[in-house]
This record gives sequence, structure tokens and C-alpha cells, in this order.
Amino acid sequence: MESKKVPVFAVILRYALYATFVTVLVGAASLPFTIDWFFLVFRHAPNVMAEYRTFTMILMMATAVPTLWVLLEMIWMLGTIPKSPFVMRNVTALNRIGIIFFTMAGGFLVSLNFFFVLTVLAGAVFLVCSGLFSFTFAALIRQGVVFREENDLTI
Repeated sequence: MESKKVPVFAVILRYALYATFVTVLVGAASLPFTIDWFFLVFRHAPNVMAEYRTFTMILMMATAVPTLWVLLEMIWMLGTIPKSPFVMRNVTALNRIGIIFFTMAGGFLVSLNFFFVLTVLAGAVFLVCSGLFSFTFAALIRQGVVFREENDLTI
């Protein structure tokens, strides 16, 4: 039996996901040590005040953890490419990613009540759009699973 070759783009994407995962992980782990440096370097920027250290730390950690989860889901989905990406595991993963994006957007919107920054609002809108895309793509993959199962039964 001939093994299916993984597309070059999928290999590049896998390494990019690994690099992003490690970067977010290191950034989140080093945040308690680097946040004071951040406030020192950007002390003259608007809305960057040392009083917001705790708030910023909570927001960054609350963003890092679900981001790591999404990256893991994407890495696992890429692993299905050699055999068939049209599996229910990918549908479940995409639905889970959509829920994570909506939850993160909700958290961003709640944070705007305490500390309004226009880029956080833009991030919330982006996350809502990403969640909608994830749900749409999950529906497309689900239909591909149905078609594949129907075709497997007719052979």
C-alpha cells in the first residue's frame, strides 16, 4: 500500500504552529518576570500605567491559555491530512475552537468595561469573525464526512 505524501504547505504550517505554540508558551511562562520590563519600556505610551499591571497580567494569561489550546487543536487536525481530514474529530475540534474564540471575545468585551482600548474591541470583533469561520468550516468538514461515509458504503 502506498503512503500518501503530506503537502509541503502542511509541513510548513505544522512547523509554524509548533513555533507559535512554543512562543506563546514561553511568553506566558515568562510574563510574571517580563511584565515589569514592559511597563518600564512603554511607560510613555498612552494607557500604559503600572497601576494596570495586575489587570494586564490577568488579560494576557486569560488569552494565552485558550490560544495554546487552539494551537494544539490545529496541530492535531494537521495530523489527519495524510489519511483523511474528513473525520468527526476535526469537526469536533473546529466547533471547540469556535467556542473558544467566542469565549475569548466575550472576555475581551467584558474587559472593555474596566479598561477601554480600541484595539481590544477590534480583537473581540476579530475573534467573533474567527469563531464564525470555525463553525462554518466545521459544517463543511461535517458534510465532507457524510459524503465520504456514503461513498465508502457504495464500494
